Amino acid sequence: MNDTQKDFFPFEVRQVGIVVRDREKTMQQIGSLLGITSFRLVNFDQIEVIVHGKKTLCDAKLAFAQVGPIEIELIEPGHGESIWAEFLSAKGEGVHHVGIFVPDIDKESARFMEMGIGNLQSGEDDHVRFSYWDTERIVGVIIELLQIKSIIQKGGGKKL
Repeated sequence: MNDTQKDFFPFEVRQVGIVVRDREKTMQQIGSLLGITSFRLVNFDQIEVIVHGKKTLCDAKLAFAQVGPIEIELIEPGHGESIWAEFLSAKGEGVHHVGIFVPDIDKESARFMEMGIGNLQSGEDDHVRFSYWDTERIVGVIIELLQIKSIIQKGGGKKL
């Protein structure tokens, strides 16, 4: 990205999220197809999320692979309500979202709300806060805002 682009686009798309039925099978297929064999696995067991404005618990199996500047995230929904499970039920497997890392998720979330964009799901784990926005009708895909918690500790944004 050149300096002029940074003036207009202060954020970079850093992640592509793909909803899958079977994380392990998809990791093997990606390995065979693209040679990607190193994944970081994360399991959400009863993580608290807010889905369509309602607090709930859900499970998910995640896998992350770094491919150049882009992180591929595989999401296998488990029990409980989530937009991942909704997507899988309605559309099957496929690209679910693009993830954009931001320095202040509260500020960017407020900006999205001011534009009339609805929040689909939000939550956090030990390392990151995340918030998915209803942008499919605008850009053809859901946008996920992500903020690394170490940035929060350094003064950018506030902890939930």
